[in-house]
Amino acid sequence: MPAAGRTSPPAGKNESVIGHCLDYESHREALRRECELILDAGDEDLEVPVPTCPEWRLSDLVEHLGDVFIFWRAQLEAASPEAPAEPSRRGVPAGSALMDWFEGTCAELQVTLGDRDPGEPCWNWSGTDLTASWVCRRMALESAVHRYDTEISIDSPTSIDRELAVDGIDEWVSVHLATDVPEAPEATLGGVLCLACADDPAAWTVEVAGGRLRWSEGRGPADAVVVGLASDLYLYCWNRRPLEVLELTGSREVALAWTSLLI
Repeated sequence: MPAAGRTSPPAGKNESVIGHCLDYESHREALRRECELILDAGDEDLEVPVPTCPEWRLSDLVEHLGDVFIFWRAQLEAASPEAPAEPSRRGVPAGSALMDWFEGTCAELQVTLGDRDPGEPCWNWSGTDLTASWVCRRMALESAVHRYDTEISIDSPTSIDRELAVDGIDEWVSVHLATDVPEAPEATLGGVLCLACADDPAAWTVEVAGGRLRWSEGRGPADAVVVGLASDLYLYCWNRRPLEVLELTGSREVALAWTSLLI
């Protein structure tokens, strides 16, 4: 994903407040927890298909996430905000040894994060918040989504921790959309969407049109209002949960457009 500037939030908002509900150590703990759950699920058949990742088997998912950990560990060790570092990719073993390799990548990333100050410089593709803290948050959330993928592949999915899911929805809006929408002038919601958590006060009101993102925290006038548990809302953002598990008021077309913005 190319580096890009972040679009400005609506007047009067300089940064996301919700996204700071979890600190560096909370993200590290979430990463540890999600990796342990992936390792537990990985005791099953690694060649089962992953329904949420078409054409992938569980072994592909595990290899992908391990490679992600290796990449971001290299960025942390380079400690430079200027350009991405090239990681040294070791050979990935097949079969049962794959999970041992993955466990090693998890442990190495955890040690590297533990050795870093949250504010230490580090490159990332968003072009903003070029610190180790950004990476720690991203890895916790990446792991949570892929943990869900792992569990659903063995038919035992569990929800994402509420606070982490709230943090993830905020990241989806304030980082992913803010970075990518300006590079996609065709992206549009066709109206204003409000996402509201049923188990948390958090909510977001979002409009995307003509390569421009406008958003604010909290409920606001919208063409579509989608309400659900934070975990379901976050997984909906990533096309892991269907609209049918959420409560929709207003335009179904606007709500469905949400999950195709960055595809």
